[in-house]
Amino acid sequence: MNKDINRRRFIKNTAVFGTSAFLLGSNTYACKEDKAIEITDIDSAKRRHVLSIVNSSTKVLPDDILGNSNSVTLAGASNEVESFQIVIRSTEAIDEVKVEMEHLKNGVHQISGLRWRQVGYVYVSTFDGHPNVQDVAGLLPGWYPDPLLERDSVKVLQNTSNVIWVDCPIPKGTAPGVYVGEIRVHIGKVVERVTVSMEVFGFELPDRSTLPTLFSLSLEFLDSVYPNFDRLLRSKWFNFIAENRLAPTDMYINLSSEEAKLKISSEEYALYINNLNGFVLYPITSTWEDRNASAEELIARFESNRPYIDTMIRMGYVEKGNGVFYGFDENDTSHFETMKEVHKHIKSVYPTIPIATTSMHINSVELLEDLEIDILVLHITDGIYTNRFADQVRATGRKVWGYISLQPYHPMPNWRIENPFLDSRVLLSAMAYHQRFDGFLYWGLNQYNKIGWKYPNTLAKNTNLKLNLSITTPTDEYKWLHGDGILLYPGEDGPISSIRMENIRKGLEEYEYYCLLEKKFGKAEAHSWATRIAPSMEQFSDNTQQYLHVKKQIADRLMNGS
Repeated sequence: MNKDINRRRFIKNTAVFGTSAFLLGSNTYACKEDKAIEITDIDSAKRRHVLSIVNSSTKVLPDDILGNSNSVTLAGASNEVESFQIVIRSTEAIDEVKVEMEHLKNGVHQISGLRWRQVGYVYVSTFDGHPNVQDVAGLLPGWYPDPLLERDSVKVLQNTSNVIWVDCPIPKGTAPGVYVGEIRVHIGKVVERVTVSMEVFGFELPDRSTLPTLFSLSLEFLDSVYPNFDRLLRSKWFNFIAENRLAPTDMYINLSSEEAKLKISSEEYALYINNLNGFVLYPITSTWEDRNASAEELIARFESNRPYIDTMIRMGYVEKGNGVFYGFDENDTSHFETMKEVHKHIKSVYPTIPIATTSMHINSVELLEDLEIDILVLHITDGIYTNRFADQVRATGRKVWGYISLQPYHPMPNWRIENPFLDSRVLLSAMAYHQRFDGFLYWGLNQYNKIGWKYPNTLAKNTNLKLNLSITTPTDEYKWLHGDGILLYPGEDGPISSIRMENIRKGLEEYEYYCLLEKKFGKAEAHSWATRIAPSMEQFSDNTQQYLHVKKQIADRLMNGS
């Protein structure tokens, strides 16, 4: 499994097949086969399926053939979610596969709340035109795994690697130790038994992400997708986002238009204030075209929304939740004079509230100061984000964040559909820490207007595994762009997560390991650990076993000082 392969292909050396195991000292920290699968009510010779276990950062394509395995060993801290995948490949279609989950037990202690979802698929018609052939070398059109679908029972497609995604949340306050339980999968008359072992570390992750983020949730698009985007649906979307260590925020809502009725209220923000680490208090510009509006128009719009801004300030949310003014998205030099005038006005009213902007053209501290920008968000591509420049900016008391969009490409990480899932975890954990990002921004969780330039239908529970919903940008220029700006799918009853989203949350969780190292042993040591995974934005591990090995070593260091 150590053969050299293109690092941008779907990584098969992140899976553990057959009887292979990856050992960490005396601990097994990977999927492995410990014993023969126990089968009841049927002769094993008549079994027409293979059951396999893989980790949560392995991409399992429908045609992948995996070997037998029936146990998994996980490890994590309190207030962390560990996940893995059960793969069923059968020579016959089965409409209903039942999944039964036990609590994980350690003496009198237990971990409950395990849940499962079934992995669905989105269709990719072409990778032609991709700007970097190394990203998609060897990839073919077809069905690619991403949505995590809610179902009453698992549906098994014939001669397909069907995937059950299993979450094992570790509640706050869970006593350290090894917890063991069983998952029973009823496949026809066969009962497959999967042994789950969870090592709980002797420390706890904070509720509030230490890394500030801005991941934009378009309320306009949700209102357009749902026939009735009511208070209950809003709360389900906001709760889901908060549970994934992000802040509910709309970076582009126009508070001076009909969209204003959708804005997040101070009462809604009150529910998340202890978890917020970054939200847009007010978007200075709300569309791409707004960048070309006059300063007078943007200032007048700003002034008309002062009551909303003042309410949020008065409630203490800006200070507690790291609220910012945001706008002039990806500005260029033609916007600088307008920016200067608008920002000067805002600072005259709210001098202490940070102003953030994404830019590829602000390349000096002097220009940054002239434009009165407090948070410069730089694309991590083509040398735009460099530690040398970022540190010059930080020396002035300002902050430098990172962001991605359709770019970057090989050899840098992204979370488009063709990228390894581990990219997301590395980017927001070891790489974010090593590159000293002060925060991270992403432009869209649900840019549904990109789907054929029309809004999709919501997805019902028990929907088909192969979705009638495209995540491809519908232009000839970007026909290869799959998944940019869409990390969540619109379920009838609320958001449907994606494997990419789950790995983003894992990255944010594992970023905390480096923060705990820094707190206990200092920045230099934490930085050296991050270097083992991501010495630069062009060099980082795509090997899940190495990644998990280092995570376990960090946990041992935090617990034992060893």
